[in-house]
Amino acid sequence: MLRRKLLLSSLAPAAAALSCARGQAQSKRTVLHVAPSPYLASSPFYVGVEAGYFRDAGLDLDLMKELPSLQSIPLLATGRQDVGFVPLSSGLLNAIARGAQVRIVAAREIVSPSCGLSCKIYVRSAEFPNGASDVRQLRHRTISVVSTTGVWMFAVDKLLERAGMTRSEIEIRVVSANQRVAALRTGSVDAIVVSSIDMTPMMRAWQIAPGPSVADVLPGFQTTFIVFGSRLLNGDVQSGALFLRAWLRGLGDFLAGKTPAFEDDYARSNDLDPALIRTGCRDSYQRDGSIRLQDLEQFIAWGVARGDIQNSMSAQSVIDTRFLDASKTIT
Repeated sequence: MLRRKLLLSSLAPAAAALSCARGQAQSKRTVLHVAPSPYLASSPFYVGVEAGYFRDAGLDLDLMKELPSLQSIPLLATGRQDVGFVPLSSGLLNAIARGAQVRIVAAREIVSPSCGLSCKIYVRSAEFPNGASDVRQLRHRTISVVSTTGVWMFAVDKLLERAGMTRSEIEIRVVSANQRVAALRTGSVDAIVVSSIDMTPMMRAWQIAPGPSVADVLPGFQTTFIVFGSRLLNGDVQSGALFLRAWLRGLGDFLAGKTPAFEDDYARSNDLDPALIRTGCRDSYQRDGSIRLQDLEQFIAWGVARGDIQNSMSAQSVIDTRFLDASKTIT
């Protein structure tokens, strides 16, 4: 009995130290530098922010100014940015192939067949009062894209391929995301490619009409991703897993109907009706964040064939699933 008492007594300081260490670990907070998109596609992220999911996970988010995805890659690679929400592009994959410490860790947006007004080519309703159901109606017309090496150029090529057309039968013009609608309404271009839920509630207000749907050729295709930079990739997996867990919780709430105050701010800053914004389709997200390797493989093959991607690479080499896998074990 005396021996047992002595043993317990000798263990007491170690137990107290362990308890103290646990308390310190629980109170320790991690700052993550995140660059969210200023568009409605970021609504699930802001649901999570406003609900306190990131804060409750011990994460303090430094919301950085939105940058074009290619400009954010050096920041991610050098640890000055930790999380980015970026579209699939040859630039991203080339940077990884050259050794940039950036990896895709979760899928975000998809081409959703159930979101009928998203992921489409749009045309001017004055010229196409009934819209345009076939890309062949746009032969010898000008179609704008944000980039000729990104996922939406890939989508246009797939639509042309299905119609038996080549890129030589249309004119491609690069127009920034902020200027594309103005370019269409003024007639500078004949059609624009719209990638997200943003267009759904605003189509009538902008007097534009839907054209061919990307969902007809790429149903479920993953278009944008969450990427991590060097600090998370080379650090504790737990921090990245906690971020993805909080993101997925916010996404679940958003898909269940919760609307963040961010959408009202977006409506005010763009002179839009907040009630109209809320009618947008919400089914254009990868619900569990899982990454489809076959989508990446398709895009890589397209980029290599066009010379946009410098060297062939495996889809597996551009992703890191450790964080998403770990997020599923967090209760």
